Amino acid sequence: MLKDNFLWGGSVSSMQTEGAWNIDGKGLSNYDMRKVKPGFSDWKMAIDFYHHYKEDIHLFAEMGFNTYRFSISWSRILPTGGKEVNQQGLDFYENVVDEMLVKGIEPIICMHHFDVPYELVEKYGGWWSKEFVESFKRLTTAVVDRLGKKVKYWFPINEQNAIMFSSFMFPTTDLASDDIQGRDKRSTQSVHNAHVAGAFLRYYVKKVNPDAQVGGMVCYSPFYPSDCNPVIINKAKRIQEMFILSTLDVIVDGYYSNETMKTWQRYDIMPEMTEEELELIKNNPAEFIGFSYYCSRLVNEKTSEKTNPDELMKLLTSMMSNNMEKNPYLKQSEWSWTIDEVGLRISLNDIYRRYKKPIIILECGIGVDENLNENMTVEDDYRIDYFKNHLKEMKKAIEIDGVDCFGFLTWGPIDILSSQGEMKKRYGFIYVDRGETDFKDMKRYKKQSFHWFQKVIESNGEDLE
Repeated sequence: MLKDNFLWGGSVSSMQTEGAWNIDGKGLSNYDMRKVKPGFSDWKMAIDFYHHYKEDIHLFAEMGFNTYRFSISWSRILPTGGKEVNQQGLDFYENVVDEMLVKGIEPIICMHHFDVPYELVEKYGGWWSKEFVESFKRLTTAVVDRLGKKVKYWFPINEQNAIMFSSFMFPTTDLASDDIQGRDKRSTQSVHNAHVAGAFLRYYVKKVNPDAQVGGMVCYSPFYPSDCNPVIINKAKRIQEMFILSTLDVIVDGYYSNETMKTWQRYDIMPEMTEEELELIKNNPAEFIGFSYYCSRLVNEKTSEKTNPDELMKLLTSMMSNNMEKNPYLKQSEWSWTIDEVGLRISLNDIYRRYKKPIIILECGIGVDENLNENMTVEDDYRIDYFKNHLKEMKKAIEIDGVDCFGFLTWGPIDILSSQGEMKKRYGFIYVDRGETDFKDMKRYKKQSFHWFQKVIESNGEDLE
């Protein structure tokens, strides 16, 4: 049996949902200025949650959600990343929080989900700059001062282990494309700066509201060795350590592992760290762990031995491409992501055995190209099967293995832009009627899975059929 207060809900990001890119004092973000791929959407309209939030929250409440995780648009609060605070932006998020609370939905706030003020990027580049940390502190102070007494659960940074690729997220012209050590040094400095920022949020939230709970989040994927060759097994283990666990070690335990420090020393990419920063990190660990889970990955004899950020980026890019090696035991989605429900149980056990902290699954879902039928719905049996199988494995981890997991949130409970700006890659229980460039009327329609998940929540996970 799951806990009586088990959290059921969904997760989204600001840029993939809000729209309203240039109104009510919002500044430009890096996503507003992002180059649009042919046939894809830009980020300026998204699903217009800014004007539809009451309708959407009502639908979430009807489905039975008792929680919802959203992110703060940095440039909606600090239009340039500087000291100017946009009160209209704070008003919007307070209205969203109040609407959720009225409907019995617990807000979970993620302070940063990859979108940043464009002017901040133009001036300082990316997370490797200490100015990003200072701006994040100003963002945190403004949001927590307004919402800290109303919101119980907080996260500083979405999928924080992805910050090691910050130099790829925010490329600048002053870094030669073949300067691997330069890119890697920016990556490790980004990693450290993000830890400082996360620790500050944990410190400040607890200062404002001691009863609040502040966690840390990573993207988690099991890395499977392709065979029983000890060399490949060791590769898979080391990649798991450097890509995921090295981040959680700092978030949860407050220190950099010996393996991390040795790796940075070996490649001469040690970031600049002050004693004050290390003390802040040490004294403000996460109280619980959140993670996203979508797929598992294979490591084989061709996989690079190196675990510096540049090589890890190449590895993950290849693994997420349509040409990645297929696991013969697993099916794949339309976007070539492995469908591996057992991997969710493995991930829960891996995290809990190592850290002994409560866990919440913050993202899990499957993207499918789908359209409304003549009955103005989507018969998405495949999505029901996907979640049914994943929830069964989650329950095994909780009920058989003893993992302390207190919530399951789906990614994209309503159709939103994908991480690459695709509207056709739909994750939701709710269909939003818009295309890549044709915004239509943005009307919302319940899919078949809406009613199934409603039944799952009502039974607290007992009725999965």
